[in-house]
Amino acid sequence: MRESARPVTYLIIAMLAWGSVYPVSKYLMTDISPMTMAFLRYIAAIITLSPMFIIEIRKNSKKIDFKSLIILTAAGLAGTAVFSIFLYFGIAHSTASNGSILINTQPVFTAVLAFFLLGESISRRQIIGIAIGIAGIVLVVTGGDFSLFKTGGEVLSGNLLLLCGAVSMSLYGILIKEPVRRLGSLATTYISMLIGTVVLFFVNFIINKNFFTELSSPSGMDILLIIYLGSIATAAAYLFFSMSLKYFDVVRATAFKFLIPVSGITLSILFLGERPASAAYAGIFIVIISIFLIQRQNNFINADMKTRM
Repeated sequence: MRESARPVTYLIIAMLAWGSVYPVSKYLMTDISPMTMAFLRYIAAIITLSPMFIIEIRKNSKKIDFKSLIILTAAGLAGTAVFSIFLYFGIAHSTASNGSILINTQPVFTAVLAFFLLGESISRRQIIGIAIGIAGIVLVVTGGDFSLFKTGGEVLSGNLLLLCGAVSMSLYGILIKEPVRRLGSLATTYISMLIGTVVLFFVNFIINKNFFTELSSPSGMDILLIIYLGSIATAAAYLFFSMSLKYFDVVRATAFKFLIPVSGITLSILFLGERPASAAYAGIFIVIISIFLIQRQNNFINADMKTRM
């Protein structure tokens, strides 16, 4: 594979795998609560990544300093614990299709957060893109029925939770950028995910009365789907995304997430029989336009990549 094509391939694989999370999770939550589902997904991912992580730390002599540990802890909270709580409660109250759209409005929020937290420049074109993206988000959240902002409703509540998940994951992408460059993709992904999973365990232990019962009750098909979520749609996808950050800046890497709703909505229609409102389709089209505007350069490969070619 050509070196210049490799990070693009990483991102495409990650996005398609992430797209399958929404219909699979919606299906599983007919038997499993959102909180337990969040923990099961990430503990399966930790088990998958553990052998590779052990091999990596034996080969790699880099030590994790206190500052890096603090950053990874924050990333684990944002990108695993907080994100998954918003995601699964959002899907439970909304639809898998809406989840695949709204969670992946991250480029809009990433552009804003990167400006304030990383000092990455923001152009007039990006500001226009953010404004257009917000308009698309409103269409998806309301399904074209703007009276929902007054009357509320379960779906609206779920959609707002999904938006909170998008902000949380945007923060994760920003936080891990520097640790990825210094510690590598695998160590960064594993440590941050492990911290978030431990937090999810204790949150479940404290507030979820059915937690241990649900851990022992999944059927054969549920177990296979949980293994898929953990190993492919989480461990592999997070790892590929982290690897891409060696070559792309945060905004451009996150912009590939417009691919996720394509697979998410397609699978939701095929396997769950969902039919998103026409306003949702219009909203996702608008969001995609905003993502292209938010990307700052036509050339995806940044200066780091050019030095490798």
